[in-house]
Amino acid sequence: MEGVMDLGPHHLRLIDAIAATSSISKGAARLGLSQPAVSRMLNRVERQLGVQLFTRTSGGVRVTAVGSEVVTRARAILAGLDDLSTAIAADPRAAQHLLRVGAQPSPIFHRISAQFAMLFPRAHVQLRVDNGQQRIVSLLTSGALDVGLILEPLNCRPISPPGLHRHEIVECEPAFVAMAARDPLAALDSIDLVQLRDREWIDDPSDDSSYPAYFRQACATAGFLPRVSFWTGDWGMIQALIKSQQAVMLFHPTSRPVDGITLRPLTGTPLAHRLVLLWRDDAASTARRMISALEHLYPQLVAEQPIYSRWWNAHPEAHPRIPQVAG
Repeated sequence: MEGVMDLGPHHLRLIDAIAATSSISKGAARLGLSQPAVSRMLNRVERQLGVQLFTRTSGGVRVTAVGSEVVTRARAILAGLDDLSTAIAADPRAAQHLLRVGAQPSPIFHRISAQFAMLFPRAHVQLRVDNGQQRIVSLLTSGALDVGLILEPLNCRPISPPGLHRHEIVECEPAFVAMAARDPLAALDSIDLVQLRDREWIDDPSDDSSYPAYFRQACATAGFLPRVSFWTGDWGMIQALIKSQQAVMLFHPTSRPVDGITLRPLTGTPLAHRLVLLWRDDAASTARRMISALEHLYPQLVAEQPIYSRWWNAHPEAHPRIPQVAG
């Protein structure tokens, strides 16, 4: 009888590649191996571990619940190995490595940015936070950024320019609506989009993605055209307009509570986006470390918001690689 397999770095990279691409064939291409070889290696790993890491489907593979745990730990180990290799090879006299990170503003990016010194102790990190999704992507493709975290509306095709790699941290993050706590609709558990047809809306003029058009299309489907009277990205102005009941706005469901403002989900999730990490070829190690950290931190944000926790646990298909939260 075969003994219990000791997983080596090559096994962990195999698991990581398949999980990242949701495909054995794409995972094999990323590893520079043939599909049959990767399939045989995966079967052997699963047989020796006695668990199924991935469910095979007609469109690829989907990570199982136990597989999600294995993937999370594998990425943490790989990040540690990369850091060890860097430490061994590093010349203490050399200048710090420059790491350029861009992102659209979001609560999860706020949370992970506070940990960059711990995640990348040997790097000098430069951050660019920009509401413009296309600007982040353009900076990545031009080589001005190494990694970028973007919000991708569900109605648009996945962004995957040549030379960039992608990983979906959350496959469906719903948009919640922010309104004054004294608004009569704030007493509801969820709100139909059409119930907001007479409200004034706030829009962000610096958003160059397809989200503004996506929002208007969703409103049109609900039978109305949104009344956008305010264009601003200034957080103080946004709060003032909402608290005074002059306007409502779409918010991240993980947004921190603000006195005088209530967040509510939209019935049927008519508006949502993918949370996607993009990176250049030479930033694979950085990307692995960020993915591991993001998938660890995101459930913490969810657990801090009871309303979003209920939505999250009711929609496991929105986050196949990240577990449910206690609630």
